[in-house]
Amino acid sequence: MKKTTIQWCHSTVNPVMGCDGCELWPGKGKIVAELATAIIAAGGGQCSTNIQKSISILIGDLETSQIYAKRTQLAEELGAKFSLNKPARAGLVDVIRKACKCYAGLLGTMRAWHKGHASQFEKPQLFPGRMAEAARWKSPTPHEVQAKPWLHGNPRMIFISDMGDALSDVVQFEYLKQEIIEAVDSIAGRDHLWLWLSKRPARMAEFGQWLLLQGVPWPDNLVAMTTVTSPATANRVAELRQVPSRFKGLSCEPVFAELKLNLTGIDWVIMGGGSDALAEPFHVEWALSLRDQCRQADAAFFLKQLGRNAMFDGQALNLVDQHGGDWTEWPADWRTREIPKPFRNLGTFTKPSGGAMQQSTMGGLLGSP
Repeated sequence: MKKTTIQWCHSTVNPVMGCDGCELWPGKGKIVAELATAIIAAGGGQCSTNIQKSISILIGDLETSQIYAKRTQLAEELGAKFSLNKPARAGLVDVIRKACKCYAGLLGTMRAWHKGHASQFEKPQLFPGRMAEAARWKSPTPHEVQAKPWLHGNPRMIFISDMGDALSDVVQFEYLKQEIIEAVDSIAGRDHLWLWLSKRPARMAEFGQWLLLQGVPWPDNLVAMTTVTSPATANRVAELRQVPSRFKGLSCEPVFAELKLNLTGIDWVIMGGGSDALAEPFHVEWALSLRDQCRQADAAFFLKQLGRNAMFDGQALNLVDQHGGDWTEWPADWRTREIPKPFRNLGTFTKPSGGAMQQSTMGGLLGSP
C-alpha cells in the first residue's frame, strides 16, 4: 500500500503474500496441544495424549488459517465430544484466537480469495511487479510528513512484507533477486529506503551470500530486518548480523517478555505491544529497558505503540487509542521515535556525517537538516 498507518514507515509492499508460519502463526500441532490442555482444565478428560488424538482426528488436514476460520464450529464440536459447558466452549474459541497472533495471518485469512491475496495464508503466493510499481512512487507528500513528523527529512520508507514473509522456503532466490533487489537498486528505487522484515534471517543471510556469488552486492538502501518477540527468538539477532547489508534493524512487536539483546551491528530497534483484543500484557518497563540498551549500543530506538494491554508499574494504562499508538497519551519521557540519521541520506548515497541517529520527541527537534 502506498499509504499505511504503521508509524515507522510511509508505505508497504508485498511481493509475496502469506508465509510458512512462525511463533505468531503456529502449526496445528501447537494449537492441538493447547486445546487439549484447556479441555483437561475444563474437566473434559485427563489423558492429554488421547485428547490430542481426538482433536487431531476432528481437525483432519485443516491448516492454521482454516482452523482459525472455523474456530467457533470446532469449539462447539469439541465441546459436545468432551461434554463441556458453554463457558468452556467459548474458552476453546479463545485458545485458538490467542494462538493465532499474527495480524498478517488474521487479515490474510479474512481476505483469502480476494484479489491480491493468497488463497491460503500458509501457502505463500508470488505477486511479481509490485516492487517495480512501488519504486515509481514519489517522495513523501506534505500530508504524509505532517502525519508522521518523526519521519521528516527521510526518503520514502517502504516496509517490505507486512502481509507475509518473502523468505519463506518455497520462494526461490531468483525471484527475490528479480523482484526485490532489481527494483530496490533501480534508478527510481534508489530514491527510497526499503525496510525488509523477515522472521527467517538465516535464510536472508543465505540469500545475501548467493547474491554475492552472482556478483550482485546488497543495495545500501535495503535495510535487513528481523523480528524478536521473546528471549526464545533472540538468536535471530546473531543470524541477522550475517546478512551482508549496510544497515540492520529489529522489530520487537509483539513482545511477551523483557529482552536483553546483543545489539552489536544493529542500527535500529522498533518496539511495540500487541494490538489484538486478546493481546498479552505489554509492560512499558520492557520498552524503557530496551531503550537504555539501544543508547548504550548507539542504536536508534522507536517505540511504535504500547498495545491494547499496556501495563506500567503493575497497573493497566487504559488508553483511549486501542492500539496504544497515540503518543500524546504517553508521558513525555516515553515518547521516543528515533530514526538512524544515515537513513536520511540514502536517497543520494552520500556518506552521512554527525551522530548515529536523529531523535523525535513531542516538542523536540527532528534532527538538524
